[in-house]
Order: sequence, then structure tokens, then C-alpha cells
Amino acid sequence: MFGLNLTIYGPVKALHDGHYGNWVPNPAAMAATLVAQMRDENGNVLIPGFADHVRALTPAEQDAIHSLPPIDDELKREFGIGRSEGEAGLAPSLMRPALNIRGIHAGEVGAASANAIPTSAVISIDFRLVPEQTPKSVRTAVENFLQAKGWTMVDAEPDLAMRRSHGRIMRLEWEPGYPGFRSDMSSAAARAVVASANQAAQGTIALLPMLGGSVPIYLFADTFNVPVIGLPIVNHDNNQHAANENLRLQNLWDGIQTYATMMAALNW
Repeated sequence: MFGLNLTIYGPVKALHDGHYGNWVPNPAAMAATLVAQMRDENGNVLIPGFADHVRALTPAEQDAIHSLPPIDDELKREFGIGRSEGEAGLAPSLMRPALNIRGIHAGEVGAASANAIPTSAVISIDFRLVPEQTPKSVRTAVENFLQAKGWTMVDAEPDLAMRRSHGRIMRLEWEPGYPGFRSDMSSAAARAVVASANQAAQGTIALLPMLGGSVPIYLFADTFNVPVIGLPIVNHDNNQHAANENLRLQNLWDGIQTYATMMAALNW
């Protein structure tokens, strides 16, 4: 995961859109244009070089995805959505890098809105990285892309001289980030974990080559040089990072049983 906040600057004060519209650049409109230039409506990232180093899925990883039960239609009903981004399905979509728009803020809406050109617009982004992408390579690709689009990038509030001498100014605030990680599904350790989990579940578990959470697992792999395999126990509708985040009690009991089986039977 790698976060970025972009601030796009317009006029130094809000201006009446009847007097200055179509002449003073509107930062909200510039933000909308920039988002459309960075990703399409199917989630494909349009930034050149962004995905140059992505590691392809192995045959074993592709087989695991194809073996997953069909859940897309049920999730669409639950989430109240009429389409998905692209036609690949949920699991394959999670395997590719993503550019998520966490939020956009410019001016006001509803009762607080005004017929004015706002002074700035902020776009908050998080990139979801996959192996072999790195924060450094992503940052380089993004900044090269912005420069090619004519943006002047600053790391502090621009002064009047800067505003007057450059037509497109944005402030970039990069957050700490870390690369993605994916263990070998065909390794002896992975096969042992799958066998123990199947034993605990008294059936066949679902296997995903990679999860969507931004846990910095790579640190454990780099430091200890051992396979790292995730074994989540939470329910899919746990409202993670949202209101009423939860864990179903049955998932807790099942998780206790699963981890007890791991401690007692895991062997490779």
C-alpha cells in the first residue's frame, strides 16, 4: 500500500463563476480530469510504467482462483451495485495493482454550496501494490506522468510568484508505503498449512494467492527468510475500516479451532 494526497491550486480566493467562469481555471474540474487520466472506469491504471514490474501469476495461482466458488452475483446484491469494474471477477481483480480514490474535496455541496470557483481541490489516493512493484518505482511513474501532463509539483504551499509563473501547480504529500508480498502456493509450507486448515474445517477451504489487506507481511519474510501465509478468520461483511466493524462469534470459535489444529498438526 502507498498513499498520496494531491492538492491542486486555483485562484487565491473563491471567485464568482458568473464573472470568472470559463476563464479562471477551476481546481475541482482539474481534479476530475486528472482522475480520469490516471484510471479508467474499469479500474485500469493508465499511468505509463506503473505496472512494468508486476509479477505474473503462476499456473498454481491461476488454478486456485479458478477453483473459488462463484460469489460475485451474491456480493453485488448485498452491496447494492449494478456492475463491477471490469469483467474479470472479484478474485482476479484483487491480483492486479490498483489506484483507489479515497476521497475528493473541493468547495462545498448542498446547502453550503456557492456559485463560485473554489481555491483548491484535494485528491486522496491509495495505490495497492503487487509483487514486484515498489513504492519507489510507483512514485517515479506517477511523478513522471504528472510532469508529462504539464504539472509543476511542489512540496509546500506555493507563493504568489510560483502561482503566477506556472499554469498547473499541485502539492504532493507521499505517505509511507511498502511493497506487496505473495508466497509460493506450491511450497511445502503452503501445502502443510492448507492440509491443516482443511482438517480443521473438515472440508475444503478456499485458497487465494494474495489478500487485499495492506499488512506489511514482507517485513517478516525479509527479516526471517521464511514463508509467510495468511490464515484469516474474519467474516467477509465485517465492515472493515467502516462504521460498526465486527467479528461474528462463530468465526472466532472456528478460528480458535483452526489455529489449535495448526499448532498441533502443522508439519512440513
